[in-house]
Order: sequence, then structure tokens, then C-alpha cells
Amino acid sequence: MTEERDISGEVLTTEPLVLGDLKPFGIGGRRLCFSHPYDKGKCVKVLRQDKGRTIRYKKRRILPVWLHSAYDNNRHEEMVLNRLYRTIGPTMGEHLPICYGTVSTDLGPGLVLDLVRDHDDQISRTLRELITLGHELSEFRAAFQQLGQFLVQHVILTRNLLDHNIVVRYAGDGSTKMFIIDGLGDPAWIPLGSWFKRVGKAKVNKRLRQAWPRFESFAAKGGVTPEMIEKSNWGQGILKHRK
Repeated sequence: MTEERDISGEVLTTEPLVLGDLKPFGIGGRRLCFSHPYDKGKCVKVLRQDKGRTIRYKKRRILPVWLHSAYDNNRHEEMVLNRLYRTIGPTMGEHLPICYGTVSTDLGPGLVLDLVRDHDDQISRTLRELITLGHELSEFRAAFQQLGQFLVQHVILTRNLLDHNIVVRYAGDGSTKMFIIDGLGDPAWIPLGSWFKRVGKAKVNKRLRQAWPRFESFAAKGGVTPEMIEKSNWGQGILKHRK
């Protein structure tokens, strides 16, 4: 049985977590996100098994498509976050979740991560949801700049910075801080950005330059519409609950 351990290696539990009776707070194309039943500061991500899930395959150019293996988001995210922790240490928790390993659940292996919550202990909303709720994008400009400085400083490579992969935490004084909850890692076939710091920083800055105009375009369209949710196989970055 898989043991759940904290970042120091201490065993947290050896019993499978029961998630099937709980309602996920987030639904992605390939994963479900649950609040950890015993620790409100953590979440558990499990792979979806339903027929409506999105299936993505690993890129293996020398192999025919039918030989490609299914992409395991949890395995990839665990690898990336653990590598970042070895490089940055606890400081990564300022803008990224810390990974606590994989635990056995009744829905399959679950990846345990930090769960971002506001000052009132409610789960923090994504930038996508806040835009949809009518918040002005300008409210988050300073938080985005702070996030960008962090990414550049530590040369943290990402896929495109998307509004549904960024959550905004509100402090008691009304200030905000951004966290990236998905989309980390270098998607390049030849990861030059991971090998050479100068190339990596250039890639990070490029992602940042592209992101804000994308947010502005989405905000100008009014955010997520009911039609988008109805036609989608995922939650469009909108929380199902905030507990």
C-alpha cells in the first residue's frame, strides 16, 4: 500500500483515502481535484476514469500514434514539482504548490499538493473565475508582476500561462498573490531552456509577455459563458465549491 509522506519524509497515513463520497472542487479534462479529507491545507488530484475525459498521449515522434502511451498528468506534475523543490526549496511555496507524494485512494492513485486558500479559509478562485465574476483585470496586475519576477528569478519553465491554471489568493488586507497550479514544465522536444539558463529566462519572459494580452482578450469577451460550460467536458476553471 502506498504511504503518504510529507516533504520531510514523515509518514502521514497508510490508509487509502476515501474520495468517492466527496464532491471535487475542481474538474479538469483529465483530473479531479478534491480537498484532502484530513488536511484542509492540501488537495488530492486523481485521474479521471470516465468516458468523457480528455485523453492525451505522450509525444514519441519515432513511434506510430497507436503505440503512444497515455499521458499521466500526476506522474509528470510530481516529477516537475519535486525537481523544483530540490532546486528552490521551501521558497517555491510562495507561488507554487509543494508536492507531498502519491497516496492510495478509492479512485486510484492521488497526488497530494498544497491547496491555496484565502484568508477566510475558502479555496482560492482561479483568475478565470474572477474575471467571469466581473473583477477588473487591473486588480491583479501587481500580483502578476510579482509572479513573473519569481518565475524569471528561478527560471521556472511553463507551458502557456493560462487563466484557469492560475489561482489568486486574497489576504485579509485585500492584497492578492498568484499561484500556478498546473502547466509547469518545459514542453519543448529538445529542452534547451532547462539546460541553459539564458535560454530558459528568455522562454519564461516570452510566456509572460504573451499571457497578459491573452487575459485581456478573455476579459473583453466577458469570461466563461454558460454555453462554454455546457459544451465542455471540464469545469472551465470554475470551482464547484470552496470548502
